[in-house]
Amino acid sequence: MCRKPRPSIHGHSFMAVCRSGSRLRRRWFCTLSLVAGLAMIGVGMLLWHMVQVYSLTAVSTRVTQASVYLGGFRLALIGLLAILWPRLPALWRHAGADDDATRARWMSLRWRVVGWLLVIELVIGQNLIGRCFAATAGPTV
Repeated sequence: MCRKPRPSIHGHSFMAVCRSGSRLRRRWFCTLSLVAGLAMIGVGMLLWHMVQVYSLTAVSTRVTQASVYLGGFRLALIGLLAILWPRLPALWRHAGADDDATRARWMSLRWRVVGWLLVIELVIGQNLIGRCFAATAGPTV
């Protein structure tokens, strides 16, 4: 994972090279976690406000109507990720991850990540398991 130091450099330089990459990954993880947390708080506050202003059934119908568009938006984001995947390793060039082995590993993971995102979207986002249970249970009285 870490680059080997040049033979002319002695001492703790190897640890410094390894730490810079992990520090960068940790910074990205913390930043994206913060953005996701703030987005969840924002959506929660928006829904809380809508429930206070409108009735619960009105909010439920609006969420149901928007779910079709939001599902399409999620699928579009997954498609965008599949299209832009070859350019992602360029983001980490300054961290020393621009060698051929890293690029080959990233490209081998492309369709696996996209496939799992599609499976998660179908199972959770489109409620595929719930629909299967409803279909096998038959009509309710």
